[in-house]
Amino acid sequence: MRSLIFAAALAGLLAACAPTSTPSTPLAPPSAGVPAPVLRLSPGALGRDLALQQRVAVRYQTPAGEETREIQTLLQADAAHTRLAAIAGAQVLAKLDWDGQTLNVTRAPWAPAELMPERILSDLQLALWPAPAIEQALPPGWTLEVAQQARRLRYQETTVVEVLFPADGAIDLVQYRDGYALTIRPLPETTR
Repeated sequence: MRSLIFAAALAGLLAACAPTSTPSTPLAPPSAGVPAPVLRLSPGALGRDLALQQRVAVRYQTPAGEETREIQTLLQADAAHTRLAAIAGAQVLAKLDWDGQTLNVTRAPWAPAELMPERILSDLQLALWPAPAIEQALPPGWTLEVAQQARRLRYQETTVVEVLFPADGAIDLVQYRDGYALTIRPLPETTR
């Protein structure tokens, strides 16, 4: 349920953003089942510093059908903090700062109150943090399957989240239970 609220809130947040026309396979509507765990990995578990500027296209289901919106994100991580800023239309929608103990969030007054920054952080950690750190944080019944250019978060025998790495710096994340997908592409001058 919390993930559905996140998807709906993210959809509302992105409604102010320009639509995009990213071709892709249709998303299934959100489904019932155990929601994906919300990862809360320490910034130090990343094991390196990170500074990324990214374009994020979010595909999600609405009563009218599938929609896609685009934002830009600035992500910085080091041993002490993970920081993220979401930007649309040259305005900061939300900022997040995670120090491994406390998650501080600031939002634009017009950003939806239901926005779940915990899910944004969790999706980023699932895609970018080392597999052993993720595996140690998973509750019973959950496994992380790692392939050459993919990660699959599974509950028992069902893939709940799939992360693909189609090219250097690119990330495609599909949250099957919640019916949303993220297409993340690096912007010029991005460092890893």
